[in-house]
Amino acid sequence: MWYTYTDNPCRHVIEYDIGIFDDRFRITESEALGRIQSAEERWEDAAGQDLFSYVPGAEFKINFIFGEEQEKRYQADEISDSLDSTKDEISSTQQQYEQARADFQRKKSSYDSLLAQYNRDVEYWNSQGGAPENEFNKLEAQKKTLESRLAALETARKKVNRLAEASNNTINDYNSTVETFNSLYDSSYEFDAGNTDGTEINIYSYDSLGELETLLVHEFGHVLGIDHLDNPESVMHYLLNEDNSLGNLHSDDIEALSLSCNLD
Repeated sequence: MWYTYTDNPCRHVIEYDIGIFDDRFRITESEALGRIQSAEERWEDAAGQDLFSYVPGAEFKINFIFGEEQEKRYQADEISDSLDSTKDEISSTQQQYEQARADFQRKKSSYDSLLAQYNRDVEYWNSQGGAPENEFNKLEAQKKTLESRLAALETARKKVNRLAEASNNTINDYNSTVETFNSLYDSSYEFDAGNTDGTEINIYSYDSLGELETLLVHEFGHVLGIDHLDNPESVMHYLLNEDNSLGNLHSDDIEALSLSCNLD
């Protein structure tokens, strides 16, 4: 992060305009301007005076320069959507698997019970030297029923295995996609998505309009002569994190503003 500032950067209102504006950021200039003005108001409210003013044609430019990091963020967003869809698919497949497994267990229990009865009947009639014709026919009918049940049981077993494999494959794909997502996106990182040298602000990437505003608040702070602060809750901390992601000024930020601008 690099910047320069005068002894009292709040002595005069800093007029700015939007300079380079790459429409690959998927926002309009009007939306961008709204966030810029909201960001400047954070400092103006704290100072109790106007510090910045949007003036078309002003020399101070706020540039939106699309970079590789922003492309990675869009890729991460697409992957995140894909992960949500895959989670739904995993849940659905798991539910189908549990239902198929329960169906297999019911079929197996019924088959085992029928097979045990058939074996007892066969053993009994064998001990009697053979079954009468009508009992023999009953045994044959039982045998055909067992063969039919066994075929149904095998079909159910294959379904369980197929769903288990599908579930495992989907989970593996999900885990692999998570690794890709993590390589593209980190929710905590240095404020290197933008910079200023005191004569312009360059914005290179952001994850959301809220994060864009926080980034602008941070860069406006540098324009006002404020260096990085140690407190992670401060918007002027070098690292964007959960404590400062909303862009709200901490008391440390306001104190630094008072010192930089000689405010009473």
